[in-house]
Amino acid sequence: MHRVRPPTHSASGPPDTAPDSEQPRKSGYGIQRGPAPGPVLARTGGSALLRWLARRIIAAALVVFVVTSLVFVVTHVFTDPATVSLPLEATEEHRADRRAALGIDRPLAVQYWDFVSGLVVGDLGESFWQDQPASKLVLERLPATLKLVAGATAVTVLLAAPMGMLAAWWERRFADHAVLGFSMASISAPPFWIGYLLIIVFAVQLGWVPTFGSRGFISLILPSFAIGLASAGRLAQMTRRGIVEELRKPYAVTALSRGFSRSYTIVHHTFRNVASGFVTMTGWELTRMFTGYTVVIEVVFAWPGVGRLAIHAIENRDLILVQAAVVVLATLVVVTNLLVDIARRMIDPRVELA
Repeated sequence: MHRVRPPTHSASGPPDTAPDSEQPRKSGYGIQRGPAPGPVLARTGGSALLRWLARRIIAAALVVFVVTSLVFVVTHVFTDPATVSLPLEATEEHRADRRAALGIDRPLAVQYWDFVSGLVVGDLGESFWQDQPASKLVLERLPATLKLVAGATAVTVLLAAPMGMLAAWWERRFADHAVLGFSMASISAPPFWIGYLLIIVFAVQLGWVPTFGSRGFISLILPSFAIGLASAGRLAQMTRRGIVEELRKPYAVTALSRGFSRSYTIVHHTFRNVASGFVTMTGWELTRMFTGYTVVIEVVFAWPGVGRLAIHAIENRDLILVQAAVVVLATLVVVTNLLVDIARRMIDPRVELA
């Protein structure tokens, strides 16, 4: 009986199989061939990465330019700030004086040039409600809004990731159904309704936290949860769906057949492959927070942020201040999307440099 010897390789020749770094790699949305994820510069070269980053920054700047131009058109072409800011019984002479004070009695092209050049130096006009620079008023409120968004994002991520993994781990069992029920309820309920419910339970009935205002970290808890619960429901659903799809792919089936537990496979393999999609969805939720959720929740909780300032500016018919708030929030959304793109590229270097 002859003993079969394992194949050997010469010192000069390569092995029959490619190294692990050249084997097919799995992603959250399919199988991609190519080297394993590694340092970005080693994978693509510094010049390619810098070109990609430059294109992203230029695209973000163009989006900001387009959005701010649309804001100018809405506030200067379709409406008259002088007429809006004055009472209905104001005379035409009063309107003319207000137009001169706001500088909107000049040709539209001159107004637009002043608007764009002012944006470059941070001059967003003068608030005739507060009689102060609009940029100063908005920037004073910006830290409060950023704190609220940061707290809501922390709640979203810390709830969504474990719930999504738990639902996938116990697929079609009680935990899965419970997470699905929570997700549907949180998605269906408006954030302001969640906010009022949290106030009634934890502030009025239990007295654990303040009801309104900004009194340090403890005042941040309820508004953060009011925003974060709605976002966590959507993100948990996406995470659960992505992990379940990954568990049905050959690499995960092989890992399970070799004795790795389902929880180990989820944490160490499948979740890594849906991480890029998780970051993308988190970016979408951040966009929702900046463009809608924070405005509503700041009013509900009397939180001194940019959204509440914008509502007060609308109530006082201060279009210049509304314009400044919209420009700042739109810029935050664009910058957030840029940072999300960079984060996805750092997590998974296989993201196309396009």
